Amino acid sequence: MPEAPEAAAAPDRSEASRRLVAAALRAFGERGYKGASTRSIAAQAGVNIAAIPYYFGSKQGLYQAVADHIAEEIMSRMGDALAEAGRLADDTGATDEQLRATLLALADRFVLLMVGSREASVWARFIVREQFEPSEAFDVLYEKIMGRAYAVLGRLLARLLGLPPDSQEAKLRVFPVIGQVLIFRLARPAVLRRMEWDGYSAEHLDVIRRVVRHHIEAILASGRLA
Repeated sequence: MPEAPEAAAAPDRSEASRRLVAAALRAFGERGYKGASTRSIAAQAGVNIAAIPYYFGSKQGLYQAVADHIAEEIMSRMGDALAEAGRLADDTGATDEQLRATLLALADRFVLLMVGSREASVWARFIVREQFEPSEAFDVLYEKIMGRAYAVLGRLLARLLGLPPDSQEAKLRVFPVIGQVLIFRLARPAVLRRMEWDGYSAEHLDVIRRVVRHHIEAILASGRLA
């Protein structure tokens, strides 16, 4: 293992790690794994470049740490709601009204997190790159965030549509529900241009939330595929 960075060259371990992950998240999201240099990441974080191998083992280790960070941040905001929704989806005594209300509440929270939060713009760059060129970091994102969300939403939709939870249709139905939220983040410049908005204000987010809810209700009203 490399020698520890000199105390004067870097803050304590937890602070140095945090600053490196924050700088790496932005660098990897903007320039990709190959395009982001460890030297520039260290400089941006204000630490000695030796801090990267010391704390993370390698550039790849830092990249994995960024994926873990994104997963932890998202789950810290969505984890409890997903867990509660999962319990309700598995409760045979839950009514359709309860299931529908839970599904819509999850969509509301997802809009506020992925469209309304400033952090999501940085997360999205990294996640989208992993969608186009999956690496081991994609496994982290899928297992800790995506897969869990897909499973819970799939079970809710299956109950409401009268589908087997492991059916192809129940699994596929999840993506339009999530995708209609993500498009407001991924296509933000186009949305703002079309709507002649300067940004997403609280009022704009409320309109988006209501549109998403309306679309989900339409999906549920459409019933199963013929």
